[in-house]
Amino acid sequence: MERTDNLMVLLGTVILMISLVGSALGGQPEGPRPPQPDGVGGFELVTMQQTITGSGQENSETEHGVEANVTNLATFTVTLSWQDEPENRPGLTNQPDTLGVTVASPAGESRNEMKSASEGSVKVEFTFPVTEKTAASKPSKAGMGRWVVTAEVGPCGDQTPAVPDPLGLRTVADNGNAYTLEITYTHFAKAKGA
Repeated sequence: MERTDNLMVLLGTVILMISLVGSALGGQPEGPRPPQPDGVGGFELVTMQQTITGSGQENSETEHGVEANVTNLATFTVTLSWQDEPENRPGLTNQPDTLGVTVASPAGESRNEMKSASEGSVKVEFTFPVTEKTAASKPSKAGMGRWVVTAEVGPCGDQTPAVPDPLGLRTVADNGNAYTLEITYTHFAKAKGA
């Protein structure tokens, strides 16, 4: 009997030790993190968005200024989308409109896209060589400032009859179109609590 009692005490002691070690390792809240060396951690990618709606007459341009007053800009994207108006009456076909967008960066670099369609979208994107690590080591001012976004409404296709109309009496003129500009830019910013 004495041997069984010793074995039970030993087994109880082992179980108690395992419980204490487990609770000491896994049951305690995490302590403060050690400070990160320069250029590592503490930044997160933030997305900013803006929507602009507008309309333009055939063969016109409308300029929109967009301020990106942030450091560590990673991307700047503009998407222009449109949908042509429906046919005025049965028997007409609405010809496509041509719309486009030109985007000029604060440094003066300009990019554009244009498309002819009854509905569609075009996209212009700028990217900058910024990462979390480079943002933490030295802030980048590339792309910071006023961007100029120009919506362009080109030739607008009229609504034409299925049967030829040499005098243009049944043709309905299309004098312009509405559009939407979606402006999105991302940048690295100091993380909250970092």
